[in-house]
Amino acid sequence: MSEPVELRPVTFHPEVLARIAPDLYMQRHLSLGLRPSLRAFEEFRNVEISDGRLSCASEDSINVVGNNILGSNVLKCGKTMVITSITGGIVEDVVPAKSVDNDFSEPSERTNRVSQFGRVYPVVEVERGRVGAPTDEEMTLSQRLYNCILHSGLIPKRALDVSVGIRSTNSEGESSVVYPDEEDSSNAVDTPFRSKRKWSYTLYAKIQVFSRDGPLFELCWNSLLYALASTKLPRAFVDERTTDLKIPISMRGRSAVIRETFEIICDPTKYLPLSLDAANKAFASNFGVLEIDPEAQLPKDDDDMQEDVPGSVLLADVQGESEEASVSSTISVVTNADGNIKHFRAVGGTSKITIEMIQQSIKLAKLRALDLKAKC
Repeated sequence: MSEPVELRPVTFHPEVLARIAPDLYMQRHLSLGLRPSLRAFEEFRNVEISDGRLSCASEDSINVVGNNILGSNVLKCGKTMVITSITGGIVEDVVPAKSVDNDFSEPSERTNRVSQFGRVYPVVEVERGRVGAPTDEEMTLSQRLYNCILHSGLIPKRALDVSVGIRSTNSEGESSVVYPDEEDSSNAVDTPFRSKRKWSYTLYAKIQVFSRDGPLFELCWNSLLYALASTKLPRAFVDERTTDLKIPISMRGRSAVIRETFEIICDPTKYLPLSLDAANKAFASNFGVLEIDPEAQLPKDDDDMQEDVPGSVLLADVQGESEEASVSSTISVVTNADGNIKHFRAVGGTSKITIEMIQQSIKLAKLRALDLKAKC
């Protein structure tokens, strides 16, 4: 006769079980009324922020020489760290000839709401210890951040206009710069300068994510918002000797057009804070909906009290690989402290998103926005 085979239960470490069976690992915790991170279902993680002393306009900047960072933020939430740096440039806007004498007004833009807001061009990099082409997730996050910043109306377009000053040199060789918004009758520039061109700032955001531990859009959005709030734009000027400089441009070898040319110089000592619309400052929160499987719960003794277990639960601030892999229905809310929603996104999966869950997620997102606003 063959010997009997003895079966022994196999025990896994919690981290190993979370990788090989994330659904079972998650259901076992939900049956106890907790999450793998030991947080309550509607509890958020703490967020720590700082400017990182990366900006060139910061008083205690750690890198002054050759620094072109205009604003920065370092956000830490759990194990995840997000570093955002804002850089920029100056570009010439295309202005119709008929609008030159009308303070560059463009009546056609009044009918287009989006044209009244400024843009930020973000690039998201999720550090994974290797170098390669950007992933689909990184490109999707970058495009989504761009769209949300533009349509939220956070940056008025006029806040990116460049007020060009003039640098003049007196007979003693001393140079001074006069800006239109600072000019008065005592130090007015004698040289008449009325530029027929318009310049504006262009902002770029580089967002680096380290130790990813959950969804990234909300963390990247909040870090970008903090970085923009600390951004300072350098003042720009031209030399008075170049205000009357004109160069001929040959057109098809027959005619010539006289075109003014200017060299825009940024002042390394004077900055203006980026003007943001306070009413449109909104913060992002994420939620996940997960159904509880009664068959995956831990066995209970007969003496234990029977508790009513809900069919599905709403999880705030999804964290960890097990939660992210188990949650198929997600809710993302961008709202300000007053409850005005700037962006809402719900992705349905196997778990049903009810009206009560949507209302509760908006309520929690408002409370979260109040907490994050106090950290500015």
